[in-house]
Amino acid sequence: MQLSRRSFLRAAGASAALAGIPALAACGAPADAASPRLVTSFAGTGPLGAPDPHRVWRPVDRARAAAVADTLLVWDQDMTPRPHLAASAAPDRTGTRWRIRLRDAVAHDGRPLAPADVLASLRRVLDPATGATAAPLLAHLDLTASRAVSATEVELVLGRPDFLFALALAAPGTGIVRGGRGDVPVGTGAFRFLPGSPDALYRHDGHWAGRPPAPAVEFLVDDDEENRYQSLVDGYVHWAHDLFPHSARRLLGRTGTTVLSAPGSVTRFLDTGPGPLADPRLREAVRLGIDRVELVRQILLDLAQPGDDLFGAGLAHHPDGLAPVVRDVARARELVVAAGADGARVPLFFDPFDPMSRPTADLVVEQLAAVGLRCEPREPEPPDVEPTPGIRFRRAAAQPIPLYLQAVAAAPRVPADDTAGDTGDDTATGTGATGSGDAAGGRPDVRALLAVAARAPDEARRSDALRRAQLLLRTDATAWSVGDEHVGVTADLSGVGPARPDTGTWARFHRARLG
Repeated sequence: MQLSRRSFLRAAGASAALAGIPALAACGAPADAASPRLVTSFAGTGPLGAPDPHRVWRPVDRARAAAVADTLLVWDQDMTPRPHLAASAAPDRTGTRWRIRLRDAVAHDGRPLAPADVLASLRRVLDPATGATAAPLLAHLDLTASRAVSATEVELVLGRPDFLFALALAAPGTGIVRGGRGDVPVGTGAFRFLPGSPDALYRHDGHWAGRPPAPAVEFLVDDDEENRYQSLVDGYVHWAHDLFPHSARRLLGRTGTTVLSAPGSVTRFLDTGPGPLADPRLREAVRLGIDRVELVRQILLDLAQPGDDLFGAGLAHHPDGLAPVVRDVARARELVVAAGADGARVPLFFDPFDPMSRPTADLVVEQLAAVGLRCEPREPEPPDVEPTPGIRFRRAAAQPIPLYLQAVAAAPRVPADDTAGDTGDDTATGTGATGSGDAAGGRPDVRALLAVAARAPDEARRSDALRRAQLLLRTDATAWSVGDEHVGVTADLSGVGPARPDTGTWARFHRARLG
């Protein structure tokens, strides 16, 4: 009987996991019969090559990059930065010079990384030829003026004051590797890459946070949600990323598996943008016309909370105490009539990277029909086609509020979550929000407040500016849910926990243990 490629991947992963030996030991991978390798599964398609610490479009790319190459800082669960490979990072009083002190960490080649490796890695990120995902976050970094201060310290010089720069240093895609090389990365991560063994990473015994219990971590990609679920249930996979609500519901209370759910990890919203809903009265009609409670109940099976039309609930600098948006059909219909749009046809585009948008569309069509808008579900256009004006479903992963605002301020249409990957993928920084934009591009009012926050040494002033900027965007998009990211794990796996995407504990396996 012939095996499909997907069945082959499952079988290969299962045999390696059950036998406790690397599937590619013949290629020179180290064997460790004392404990089994950890098998993980991500949505997407393969094959996987060498992990590139600076090109991390998909979740599986970011997980592999984080395993081999530490970033200087990482994001905490509230998306504030904290030390990682850097023992400390602090600005001078002007906010233009940041002093980075490296911790004592041995790289995979047995030697510590040096300030020269930091500068070389950041130089590769900024090189347009690299196509690095974090390049826009570091655009104001002046590497000509930056320098090594000592054997363990580096000074990074910025072209303008930025007291928020630590957030960029914690972003995925800023990993530090020997000589800045991304083809065969030599970092200080908990696992190391061996050429010829692309699907697995192998334990780095000298990791600064301690020797990982697992001898290896195998990464599988599978574009079939049901197959990823069944692989977990059958024990072929130990850790399955970003399961849909119906899969999470099936796993809850089931013997042999459990679900790790990170609250506030995913925001789903309707991008009303320009076009048919350019009239602010119509955008307000959409906000008031949808029933968020019903959408969360039917589509997300109550594994989420109704959205408040703001991004990043529960994160640092998020405005609190806002009244929930309650459906008001009568008022929404009044607005549609006043705008002269009663019975207007409005295209409603699926999110190509969020299958949940399809069942959501049926309910949204029904709800907005009650206020006088005739929504027409459509397939998304190819990336190289000029977008047709209409409403678009979007999905956004949690990320630091300042970086979200930076993305909104930079472009009329912020790239939605998953613009460059497979189902469930995120962009380089997890950005996934939108603003209606203006003819000049971006949001000048948001840019002004973001500049105030970046220039302010005072934390209270920074936070106030960031909160005000978010409130300006509240009517630009209709965030209908704030939900969890669900990871399925086998009951015998310990040392992993729920974590928001791209934080310092998300998809990190340096403490993962089987049995």
